[in-house]
Amino acid sequence: MTKYSFLLVCALTMFVRGPALGEETQGMEGLLSSGTRIMVFSPHPDDETLGAGGLLQRVLSLGGTAKVVFMTSGDGYPEGVELEDHIEHPKARDYRAYGREREKEARQVLAVLGLEEKDIVFLGYPDGGLCKLASGAYASAEHPYTSPYTERDRPPRAEAVLPKAEYDREDLIREIRRELLEFRPNLLAFTRKEDFHPDHCSTYVFVNEALVRQLEEHPAYKPTVLNFLIHYGQWPIGEESGTGSLLLPPKDFPEKDWISFSLKPAEVETKRRALLQYSSQMLIMGRYLMSFARSNELFWLEPLRSGKEIAGARCCW
Repeated sequence: MTKYSFLLVCALTMFVRGPALGEETQGMEGLLSSGTRIMVFSPHPDDETLGAGGLLQRVLSLGGTAKVVFMTSGDGYPEGVELEDHIEHPKARDYRAYGREREKEARQVLAVLGLEEKDIVFLGYPDGGLCKLASGAYASAEHPYTSPYTERDRPPRAEAVLPKAEYDREDLIREIRRELLEFRPNLLAFTRKEDFHPDHCSTYVFVNEALVRQLEEHPAYKPTVLNFLIHYGQWPIGEESGTGSLLLPPKDFPEKDWISFSLKPAEVETKRRALLQYSSQMLIMGRYLMSFARSNELFWLEPLRSGKEIAGARCCW
């Protein structure tokens, strides 16, 4: 299911109020200091800002360090390519060009939030294909996955973290582990396993698996893990969407212990300006993107899962 499909669902339904949020915990503020090294894993360009644009700003304002790793470049989005380039039947070259455009937008967006070029990594894995890799169907390089959009079976040469990496499960886990080893984040943020978008759910599976393997080899390395939600039914578009209003959790979400991270007015405005730089996405789902420019961001303090616990995660909806 594409983001465009989620937008149609959201536009046809009313906002569902989540459970009342408690006072913001001091624990969240306690995670942030000049020594914070935050790494955000984003399934596509825009998810990092939607879910953690304010948090990234806060860490940098305190003198901390930030890095954003994009799992995909958002190049497997037919509706976006068709509308952006006025092409009825896009070819592989069109999808590849669209991915480069989304990478360019991501750099502009993150510059607004205060990150530099060196703080951004594009892994170049297949948009719309992460679930196929997470399922184990493509567990080794002997049978790499091929994107039906870009027709690639490996990351672009300029983006491959490891030489000869291909579209298979183990290569992606190795690339994530390489990023963790090089940056050594003490705070991680990425999408939740319950996220309705398969790439988002799969990002959770891959990053968690990489962390589990890191801990097996380096038991002393125990970063704090935060999850954020992007797609969950009709949430969060509705009558209370818009800059300044409170972002509430989905009413029927299985977990209730959310952390509401309050943003300063300047952080909300900067997040709004940053999102506007995603012009290709604003063209299609502007209202949806701006519904995340609220006075707070929602996170879940996530314990590390064992390989067995995440093995059953259902991402291919």
